[in-house]
Amino acid sequence: FLEFNNVRTRVEAGGLWWQDRANGSADYEVPINSGRFALYAGGLWLAGTDVNGQLKAAASLFGRGVDFWAGPLDTTGFAEIDAATCDAYDKFFEISKSEVAQFVAYNNAVANGTADVDFPGYQVPRSILDWPGNGNIARGEDFLLAPYVNVGGDITYEPEQGDYPFFDLQGDVDCRADRKDRSESSTRPLFGDQTYWGVFNDKGNLHTETNAPSIGMEIHGQAFAFATNDAVNDMTFYNFELINRSTFTLTDTYFASYVDPDLGDARDDYVGCDVNRGLGFTYN
Repeated sequence: FLEFNNVRTRVEAGGLWWQDRANGSADYEVPINSGRFALYAGGLWLAGTDVNGQLKAAASLFGRGVDFWAGPLDTTGFAEIDAATCDAYDKFFEISKSEVAQFVAYNNAVANGTADVDFPGYQVPRSILDWPGNGNIARGEDFLLAPYVNVGGDITYEPEQGDYPFFDLQGDVDCRADRKDRSESSTRPLFGDQTYWGVFNDKGNLHTETNAPSIGMEIHGQAFAFATNDAVNDMTFYNFELINRSTFTLTDTYFASYVDPDLGDARDDYVGCDVNRGLGFTYN
C-alpha cells in the first residue's frame, strides 16, 4: 500500500494497481481513512508491430488474465526468464528520500570525523543495504538494475562504500532532458518523498489477458508520492522505463496508463480530456 500522504492505494508488482481484486472493489482512497474512493483499477498497456507486421501486445485489465510478471529479463539471449527469477523479484523495494539524505549526511560526517557526535547509534537502513542496484549477471540480468549513485568508484553497488539509491538530492536533474549522458550508474533517478521501485516483464508466460504474442519488454516502475501542503498531497504518481530486451525492433508502438475511474458511484461518472495538456479527467 502506498499511503505516504493523503492517499491510500494498492499497487502490485505486475503492472496492476488501485484495485482490491479479492473483493472486487475500488482501492484508491482519498482522503485517507475516509472510506471514499476515486479509482477502481489501472495498469500499463503497450503494443506494437514487428518487422513482419505481427501485432505484439501486453496489458493489465482487472487481473482476470495475466500479461505481466515480476523480474528482469535475460540480456544475453532471447529475453527469457524463469519462475525462480520471477519469484525473487515479486515484491517492491520501498525507499524514502529522507532516509537516503540521512545516509549521505552520515557518510559525510564519517569523512569529517564527526559521525559519533552528529549521528550517535546510527544504523544503515535495510532499504539501502538491500537495494537491488545490480542484477544477477549469472542469470543473465542487466548488471545495472535499480538506479543508484556510485560514490565508492567501483562499478558495483556497495552501500558500505557510500553508494546510495539515486534520489536527486542536489536538485540538478532536469527530468525533461535526455539523461543518457549522466555519470550515475542509472540514467533514471528516483522520484517522490517515498518510492516503491519494482521490475516486471511481459515474457514470464503466455499472455492470457490480450492473448497476443509477447514482446520481450522489461519495465522498471516507480509508484511514488510527495508530502506537501498543496494539492500534490492528494496525488500519487507512476513512472515507467520500458526496455526492449527482444531481438526485434518494435514499430508503430503505443503505450499508455489504463485508468478505470469510479468516482464514488461507478454509474454516474463522465470523462473528458484536454488534448494540449495530455490530461484526462473524471467528474460526476
